[in-house]
Amino acid sequence: MKNWKTIIVLLLVVLTIVGLLQRLIPSEVFPIPVLYPRIQGLYESCSPSRGDLCLDRLKQMAATGFKLVINYDQFSGTVQQEIAYAKQAQALGMKVIWAMNDPVFWNGTDLLSNYNDFASGCECSDNQGFIRFFLGLAKVQPATWGYYIGDEVQKQDHARVKAFADIVKQLDPTHPRLFVSGEDVSTMGANLIPFVDTADVIGADIYPISTSESIDAVGKIAHAIQLIANRYHKQSMLVLQAFSWAQYAHATWVCSPFPSCAHFPTKDEMRQMRDLATKNMHLQFILWYSYFDILNSDQPYIHLIDLDSATSSTLNARDNR
Repeated sequence: MKNWKTIIVLLLVVLTIVGLLQRLIPSEVFPIPVLYPRIQGLYESCSPSRGDLCLDRLKQMAATGFKLVINYDQFSGTVQQEIAYAKQAQALGMKVIWAMNDPVFWNGTDLLSNYNDFASGCECSDNQGFIRFFLGLAKVQPATWGYYIGDEVQKQDHARVKAFADIVKQLDPTHPRLFVSGEDVSTMGANLIPFVDTADVIGADIYPISTSESIDAVGKIAHAIQLIANRYHKQSMLVLQAFSWAQYAHATWVCSPFPSCAHFPTKDEMRQMRDLATKNMHLQFILWYSYFDILNSDQPYIHLIDLDSATSSTLNARDNR
C-alpha cells in the first residue's frame, strides 16, 4: 500500500508543477489546455474495502482532470465504504458510474454471497432485495452519474440483461444507464444494436493500438456508433485505449511476436484517437481504459502524464477542418 501511495503522491507533485508552469509561462509558449470534450473518465479497479488507497486514487484521477469513474471492484466493500467512496468523488467534482455490468447481476448468482461485505449492511434476503437496497442507496448520492448495465455482452444474453436493465430503470428512473459493446472494423456496431433497448447512453470500446487495425478505425467505428445512436434516439459515448495489449497474456492474436510487438499508446496516438472520436460523434463523454493498467504498466508516471496531455489539449485545428 505504501508503494501505491508513493506513486500517487509523486504523480500529484508532477501534475502540480505542470499546472504552475502553465500559469507562469506565456500561453503562446505553453498553451493552457482545454478539455475536449470536457467530460472524460477512467476505468478503475480498486476495492473500496482498501480504504484510503482507493480514495487517494480518486484524488489522482481528479488531479488529472477526469470527471467520471467506473470501478470494476465497486461492490467489494461495506455500505459505509461505498458511501465514503461516493462522498470522496463528490468532493473532488467527480461522478460515479456504478459498475453493475458483472453478469452476476442477471445470471442467477447469489449476490448476498458474492458481495458479502456489502450484503452485511443490507436488510435483504435475496437478489431482488439486494438490488433494491443498493439502488435506493446510490440514487440519493450526489456523486451518482448512473449505472453501467453491460460490458461486451453476448447477444444471446440480451433477454436477461434487458430484464435487469428494466428493473434498474424502474427503481431509479432519474439516472441514466450505460451499455458498452466491443467493436472493430468487422462489426461496426453490430454487437451494440441488440442492446440499444437496455440503456440511455450507448457506446463501444475500440482498442486498435498494436493490432492489425489502423488507428483510423476509431473514426470509422465512432461514425457507425453515432448513426446507431441517432437511429434509436440515444446519447453516445466511446471507450478508448490507455493500455498495452502486452498486459493481457491471453491476447496472443494481437501481433507477433507477442508480447514484445505490443506497446502502450503514445501521447500522440491517444490524442489522435480522441480527435477521431470527437470529429465523428456527438459525444456525451469519453472513457479511457484504464487507470489500473496505467498504474500496473512499466512506466506509470510517463503514461499517466501522456494521457493527461492527450486528453486535456485542444483539438488539432488543422485536423478539424
